[in-house]
Amino acid sequence: MNVIFSPEDQLCLLLARARFSGDDANVAVERLAATASWDALFERARSHGLIPLVYHRLLALDFPSVPAQVRRKLTDTFGINATRNETLTQELVRILTRLGEAGIRVIPIKGIALAESLYGDVALRTCADLDTLIHPQDLSQGLLVLTSAGYRHAFATPPSIRLLARYGRDCALVREEGRWIYPLQVHCGLIWGGPVERRLLARLWGKASSKPYRSAPAYELSPTHEFLYLAVHAARHGLSSFKWIVDLDWLISRGRLNWNEVAGETRALGWEHPVGFVFSACESLLGTQIPEPLAELCAPARGKVCRSEPGSLEILRQTIFAIKLLPNFIQRMNFIATRLFIPTSVDAEFVRLPSALFFLYFLLRPCRLMLTVLKWLVEAGMSRLRGKPQHSATH
Repeated sequence: MNVIFSPEDQLCLLLARARFSGDDANVAVERLAATASWDALFERARSHGLIPLVYHRLLALDFPSVPAQVRRKLTDTFGINATRNETLTQELVRILTRLGEAGIRVIPIKGIALAESLYGDVALRTCADLDTLIHPQDLSQGLLVLTSAGYRHAFATPPSIRLLARYGRDCALVREEGRWIYPLQVHCGLIWGGPVERRLLARLWGKASSKPYRSAPAYELSPTHEFLYLAVHAARHGLSSFKWIVDLDWLISRGRLNWNEVAGETRALGWEHPVGFVFSACESLLGTQIPEPLAELCAPARGKVCRSEPGSLEILRQTIFAIKLLPNFIQRMNFIATRLFIPTSVDAEFVRLPSALFFLYFLLRPCRLMLTVLKWLVEAGMSRLRGKPQHSATH
């Protein structure tokens, strides 16, 4: 189902696009002059994570028609984000250095690293946390290194770490220092985690190359795999935040991708649907040009822009999306069984058990999931009655 976006959403998208022509600037100036609610524009830019780019473009246009108080609000928000991102950047360099010195293979993904590679300035993107991809074989040692660097996490026992390395996708850690809180997501998988992702991880790490990040030792995904991962990530979130398709628009505009290779890898992984979805969204909302090698692949989705509003069933929707990405029935059943019965850090946070009773988490998880899904269904029903979306809980 196609979606009609608000004028504020459309203006945010116009100001955030990678290719911003003179005609685009003229249209933006006209729309700014006709803006009915500056509070609504600010809120939409904030909710989509686009305030840094919107501010940057408005600054270049000399803030036409923008009231002084709105300009101050944008300037202050941009400055706070810039300071936070620079602090996170220094922390990312610190942990990459510690991991590299221990011989841990690690790729900084999304967030800060993406802000620098795409926009050339870490201040031009909002980042919720730090994200790193660690090779599953290095995960146990990597978590020990991060613990020695001041990070803590719920999955700290040897049995839980072994489960995470074998079946998990990510682990949330945090470090506090004074007034600063450093949230860190350590990924050992990107889409599904566990055995069903081994083939994908082998392809990713096989093509990854060594590339220091600000002199800290690190690896980077190949351009093709970076694009495909970001495309699937954006499709999974269903345009609930425009930030992800804006990232893809900027990534595509750099002109560094081998589109024949992208098309071949997309077909090999069976990801035609999510790639077609995000390309259709980028083309319709940001004017992104679809390269010829992907035109046929994207044809079924062109002109169709669907959006999933955040709500109580968002995590369930994302899980179903991940299941559909798997190529066969056996892998889908394997993934479902893993999600149903293998404990995660969320289970450890739900109830703390001593190591001797760790086996009880295998019984606790399906019970907790049933209660959680029941809660989501009740919230979704209440939300429909009230006509308001409810934000989802932690999964």
